[in-house]
Amino acid sequence: MIYNIRSLAKFVCALFLMLSCSKDEAPGPDGDNGTPLPADLEGLLLYDWVDEGVLAVDVKTGRKSVFITDDVRANGFDVSRDGKLRLTSGDIQGNYDASRYTLSNTADGSIVSQFTFYPPNGGTKYNHGKLSPDNTLIMIPPTFEEGIIVLDTEGKPVVHIEAINNEPFDHNDVAEWLPGNALLFTHGDYILKASPPYTQATLVKEMNYESWGAISPSQDGQRVAVRIDKHIYLMDIDGSNLTQVTESNFQENMAVFSPNGKYLLVGTHYRRTGVFGAIWELKIIPADGKAYNVDPITPNTAGVIPVIPIGEDRIETGDGIMLWR
Repeated sequence: MIYNIRSLAKFVCALFLMLSCSKDEAPGPDGDNGTPLPADLEGLLLYDWVDEGVLAVDVKTGRKSVFITDDVRANGFDVSRDGKLRLTSGDIQGNYDASRYTLSNTADGSIVSQFTFYPPNGGTKYNHGKLSPDNTLIMIPPTFEEGIIVLDTEGKPVVHIEAINNEPFDHNDVAEWLPGNALLFTHGDYILKASPPYTQATLVKEMNYESWGAISPSQDGQRVAVRIDKHIYLMDIDGSNLTQVTESNFQENMAVFSPNGKYLLVGTHYRRTGVFGAIWELKIIPADGKAYNVDPITPNTAGVIPVIPIGEDRIETGDGIMLWR
């Protein structure tokens, strides 16, 4: 089915203490001491945590560091697929109508571009962008008034997708990039995708569930993780083979793929901390289509890896954006 997009033409030892080598340390998630990490587990886990900023855990070394220092004006961040570029957005002191976007090199912090963004419909300034796979575009996911906005990296407008079949987006809708700078996004009860120039969208899957969301595609664009009710499911990019891959007596809230697509970083034991806040614990599972018990109390399935940096004794906790680069 083809959906018409209304747009503005002009707006054209080891990683985890529980998996370390020493037999004197705590047992691993499968009950063994000294369980080796999979050889193909690699990359950097990035996640928000309250007043500590954006934290990072290197899955090869197990070392934890501060990736972005805490900033009360920050609205969000993204990192390019190759890890070389960092995109941040934040409030501007004294300017209540706009936000500042900064694209910088992760290696030395040097600024590649910086611009002030004014939502075209006067919507909320609390927004953040996501870098396209080829690092040429910035997509701002749906907000209350704006729909989906695509800019170039200098802040110049490319397209503004305000509605699908004349139905506007709402604040629950989300959007992600696919290869070829295509977009994967939600709209009401549907998951849709649109390729440049973003004039039409095609149906991926109708979601007839009371509660679902948090879509996250693999970097090759072949699979999608999605939360349905309290658990994480995987499906193919055409909407087929929907399979539940997490189990627990609690709730999982999101999952992101490893760069090689073989693993998922999952937000487990999700719980609310207030009207707008929530926290969750980080665990890794294989993205092999099997169901893994990630419960915080009952024994986990073999292969579940709790994210515990070297030298620490507790599972890492997140409360915002979560990436694997």
